[in-house]
Amino acid sequence: MAENVTFPFPFKPYDVQEAFMKNLYNVLDQGQIGIFESPTGTGKSLSIICGALKWLKDFQAKQIKELEQLISEKNENTEDDWFNSFLEKHEKNKKILDAKEEYKFLTEYEEKIKKLKNSKEIKKKFELKTNLPLVKRRREMDEIGENEQTEEDFVIADEYNSDDDIEAEKEEKRHVLKLYYASRTHSQLAQFLGEIQRSPYRDKVTVTTLGSRANFCVNKSVFKLKNLSLINERCTDMQKTKNSNKKCPFFKNLSDLQDNVLAAVRDIEDIVQLGQELKSCPYYATRHAIPDAEVVLLPYNVLLHKATRDAYGIVLKNNVLIIDEAHNLVEAVNSMYSAEISGMLLKQTLWQMQSYLSMYQTRFSQETKRFIKLILQVCHAFVKFLNEHCNKISKIIPVMEFITLTETGNVNIFELVKYIENSLICQKVHGFTASRVAKGLTPMEDQKKCDKVPKASGTSSFLSQIKKMQSTNTKIQSVEVKETKEVTFQYKPSAIFSFVEFLKTLTFPTNDGRILIHKESSMESSSLKFLHLNPASHFQDVVKEARAIVVAGGTMQPISEFTEQLFIPAGVSLERISLFSCGHVIPPENLLAIGLASGPCGNLLDFTFKSRQLPETIKELGSILLNVTNIIRGGIVCFFPSYDYEQFIHTELTKSKMLQAIEKKFRIFRESKLSSEVDKVLSEYAKCIATACSPNKSQRTISGAILFSVVGGKMSEGINFSDDLGRCVIMVGLPYPNKFSVELKEKMTYLNQNMSAKNGKSAGDVYYNNLCMKAVNQSIGRAIRHKNDYASIILLDHRYSNSSVKELLPSWIVKSLAFHQKFGSAYVCLRKFFTMKKEC
Repeated sequence: MAENVTFPFPFKPYDVQEAFMKNLYNVLDQGQIGIFESPTGTGKSLSIICGALKWLKDFQAKQIKELEQLISEKNENTEDDWFNSFLEKHEKNKKILDAKEEYKFLTEYEEKIKKLKNSKEIKKKFELKTNLPLVKRRREMDEIGENEQTEEDFVIADEYNSDDDIEAEKEEKRHVLKLYYASRTHSQLAQFLGEIQRSPYRDKVTVTTLGSRANFCVNKSVFKLKNLSLINERCTDMQKTKNSNKKCPFFKNLSDLQDNVLAAVRDIEDIVQLGQELKSCPYYATRHAIPDAEVVLLPYNVLLHKATRDAYGIVLKNNVLIIDEAHNLVEAVNSMYSAEISGMLLKQTLWQMQSYLSMYQTRFSQETKRFIKLILQVCHAFVKFLNEHCNKISKIIPVMEFITLTETGNVNIFELVKYIENSLICQKVHGFTASRVAKGLTPMEDQKKCDKVPKASGTSSFLSQIKKMQSTNTKIQSVEVKETKEVTFQYKPSAIFSFVEFLKTLTFPTNDGRILIHKESSMESSSLKFLHLNPASHFQDVVKEARAIVVAGGTMQPISEFTEQLFIPAGVSLERISLFSCGHVIPPENLLAIGLASGPCGNLLDFTFKSRQLPETIKELGSILLNVTNIIRGGIVCFFPSYDYEQFIHTELTKSKMLQAIEKKFRIFRESKLSSEVDKVLSEYAKCIATACSPNKSQRTISGAILFSVVGGKMSEGINFSDDLGRCVIMVGLPYPNKFSVELKEKMTYLNQNMSAKNGKSAGDVYYNNLCMKAVNQSIGRAIRHKNDYASIILLDHRYSNSSVKELLPSWIVKSLAFHQKFGSAYVCLRKFFTMKKEC
């Protein structure tokens, strides 16, 4: 137990941090499943680092001590039974031999890492590279000549042996005990790594950070391709080629770079610069460092997707898994195992495979031809099915019904997927197609030079219709005779990958998913989607293998979603699940949380779909914004349920001149749907706030700014509105998703069928409410980011007074939440709060 454990910390920890570390230590020590909620601003990352690494180092020391004791034990026996005595002695000798081997491994590892961390040569190399800016290094890459490849190097499929994997077996390297830390984005991983660098463990732990080739590649001829799938393909091809002149020049000195990665805690930019310095590949060096790393930082998709996890060589068995920013973990797992393909990509896949077979049929074995024709058969069946259903309404059907309707039940999908994976045919077809497209040709042009081969039923007429397709921007006529509208599209050589991802989903348990037939105006823009519904089915391997699992976040409510949809169905007992939720580090007087039932004019604040566009509702909202700007100096972030509603409110408030009245004191900024414009909006918003809050009163031309944002948009997660950037967060209504969505209805039906009701509510309704409140919690958590910060949170809707809504809000907000039936009393509280803060 951690009651008497002292945790190294860079400063005196807050009480909530101390409690967090002790609970985390216990969870890891007892091999539990921990759900940790710690509001942003409470030092969650540092608490994870110091708590988890303290346990790791204690466990290592304890392990060494126990091994030494076992090795030093003498064989003493007083039993008269010589046979049992012999067996006991034999068993004990075996344990001692195993202990000696384990002790040797651990001590040699410890000595190796100690030498690396004290290596002057490694430190000298690192110092040298830090004097060379990344920009200069990138420029130097231009001097490396691009390796030219002929088409024949990468377009012929490898012959397939159904019994053997084509990749040579790699010697498995023994792993040390480690912590896997996963988060959603590379920027979040970089922030966590920065906390490790500032922690007391920066010189005591080995760390490697995993990322994509796009993040790590230092070969100009590869990273200039920009597209991730192209980068992956080119890298793989350069490794497999037998021509030494065409191999990647950076696929060497990996052990040197690996040692540098382990010698100090380095971020991605550091590792990339080191790779350039050592002429070595950072992508593979960081992967090769996994066995010797005590901490492995990696994105969600690498950890949670089994095929990717295995490809990276990640071993979860007996190791610790920490998943941060885990509030959307259930949706993330489901999304990872869902797949969608449009009618256009199905057509393109059919075209690619037929042309590929036509071009190289004489060079394929009968077995390879058989599998390629099976791919054509299945792809054509999907095209035919979607074409027949494109004029019907969108609907969801069971997987077995889909297989029956497409008449693909006679195809062994498992065997076909295994062939596709082992033969690397996707990469070959992609390379074949990309080379033709780059020359302004299509694979159909090559078909003129080939002998005609039997085609899958029905493909001849289809192929003749698209024979005139030109390279990138092209138009085709729909297969439907009645369809006269032309469809403009960009040809994608990667279409084959989308097809295979969809195909793989048909190998999942049929009860875990459904097929969504999504109808659009044409067959090309319609799609087939495998909707995954049971995250536990793909999480149970993780649960069985890992020693302990921790899911953490600033807002983890509702907790029941993790226990009832993920852990318990994956085989975890309730006794093994540990919950920890702490309050905020801010004093209570630094937060004012208000729920409001009516506006200044006395009308009910009802932002349900049927009432939110009523003139009186709009007027009340505008009046509230105007009144709030009379009190606050700084930034106000106002969240709307959707982009459409934000646009509607902006238009209506402009028409009524209410917005113009607000802009006399506060500038209005609006969140864009385009990711490329987010930084620009935030930058201008921050500049405006800086001017409004300038200590020089002569520079204050305005009082602040309002940022119109959208729940679930770019500003609702991952953006910190600390201090003056977010003195007030306003939530307009409750952002319930569209209950008539076919996907949501199916998910709710699935939960109703597989989970029991709770507190009189069906599992589907509970899930529906949870979706809404998770979105609210993420949005209102954008403000108050540190101990001395302060802000107000205003919830606009009479429904926030319902106990079923309040119980799903974060506990640290509920403690400060006061619900007001009338605006007058709320306004008095708000004015008093900011007057007091102004005087402080």
